[in-house]
Amino acid sequence: MQPQEAARIQPRLLSHMYWREKRTFQLHEDSNEFWVLFAVETGSFTYQIQEHAGTASFGDLVLCPPGVIFRRQVVQPLSFHVMLLQWVDDAGCPLSTEDTVPSGKISIHDLHRLSSNYAYLKKWFQHEGTIASSLRQHILTDLWMQVVEEAYSASPEAASPWTSASANSKDELIQAAAQRLHEQATSICIMKDIANELGLTQVQFTRRFKKSTGMLPIDYLTSLRIQLVQNFLLDGDMTLAQIAGQCGFENEFYLSRVFKKRMHVTPSTYRKLHRL
Repeated sequence: MQPQEAARIQPRLLSHMYWREKRTFQLHEDSNEFWVLFAVETGSFTYQIQEHAGTASFGDLVLCPPGVIFRRQVVQPLSFHVMLLQWVDDAGCPLSTEDTVPSGKISIHDLHRLSSNYAYLKKWFQHEGTIASSLRQHILTDLWMQVVEEAYSASPEAASPWTSASANSKDELIQAAAQRLHEQATSICIMKDIANELGLTQVQFTRRFKKSTGMLPIDYLTSLRIQLVQNFLLDGDMTLAQIAGQCGFENEFYLSRVFKKRMHVTPSTYRKLHRL
């Protein structure tokens, strides 16, 4: 599918569920009459959807078509959004897209925008009514537009919105590096040590990681940590100093500076604006 064609279809949200720190799936495989979207916030899981298989973590969306077996297993405790959806045209009429919308993993590069969408999805998750439903639909639409936009930015003539993500997913060494960053996000993380573990110099590691993910390793790690900070700000009463200690930051002052640069508000303001 061309990006231009992908932009003309929209996902219609049928249901939305948010799971926090899930350690195992009750069903390790199933199928659904609608499209299923898994959007990973923290943790990771393995999946198999027809010929597509791999590991998904923060930054990854996993799509499964109707009637297809979706196999999965938690690797690390998983916080994620599950959405059932169908595809519609500009007039809102349902479309049959099994042959045009690929299944499998889509890797998002703009993790700041993705984190913001996840924060709003959590905010409106348990709210009822037309307005809350419309807001959740808006966020899902923005997730899809992010996929289309990144594919088009990479190549206006790209064959598919998944072209870039598919190419990236082939670099298993960098996938392993990303997994290590997830594992060490809450502690001191030395890029040189990870590069040595992979048999690369630090320069090689940095260049290869940027080529594969579109981000420098340190920016990727910072995005993971900011995501954790957001979770702590919204889901508990920990002080900023305590949160800094739990999220790999040297102190609350450094955390506050990085958070404001990334999120454009202070941690305390973010907590007041988004906490329910």
